[in-house]
Amino acid sequence: MSDTTAAANTSTILLAAGMARRMGALKQLLPLGGSTLLGITLDNILAVRTGQVIVVIGASAEQTRLIAEKPGVEVVDNTQYRQGMSTSLRKGLEAVEPRYGLIMVALADQPLTLTRTYARLISRAADSPKGIALPVYKGQRGNPILFKSSYMSRLNQLEGDAGGRELLKLYPEDILEIEVEDPGVITNINTSADYEKLKSMYFEGGR
Repeated sequence: MSDTTAAANTSTILLAAGMARRMGALKQLLPLGGSTLLGITLDNILAVRTGQVIVVIGASAEQTRLIAEKPGVEVVDNTQYRQGMSTSLRKGLEAVEPRYGLIMVALADQPLTLTRTYARLISRAADSPKGIALPVYKGQRGNPILFKSSYMSRLNQLEGDAGGRELLKLYPEDILEIEVEDPGVITNINTSADYEKLKSMYFEGGR
């Protein structure tokens, strides 16, 4: 399958609803390089031209919506975001059109992940008989996680603060690990120190 065909057959769910309790500030709204973490992450994903891009918002919904509302983006509001990541994932899944065979679940706080990395993951996942795919950088698993549409019902059954990563424990034999030369897949923000480190990487050309 060509990269263009694989992307066209993919629905992307970008999770941007969380409260970031450990961070003390909404990660998706943090400034970076004249934009925000969410804005840069979303632009990198949009450049892949997947068939569908869904952004799930929740905390500070109106501020987040201003960043997320771009051409080709469907914004959905998760009013139950306080009940955990699974509620945002389910909200995103509700918006996935049945015609897509692959679902990419991405996080809003990974602005260093390159567009070409997303494209590579989609292409490899689409061509694999495995039902789950994820990037690996220097032995460490990262995000996004990609699921064949056959996993829709199992993703919808997740509860609480469990994201799609919970299924990795249940179906280890159905996972494709894709080696990438992109530290962005393992670089996310949980603390202010993480944020400072990310800014240094960004401005030093770590993208």
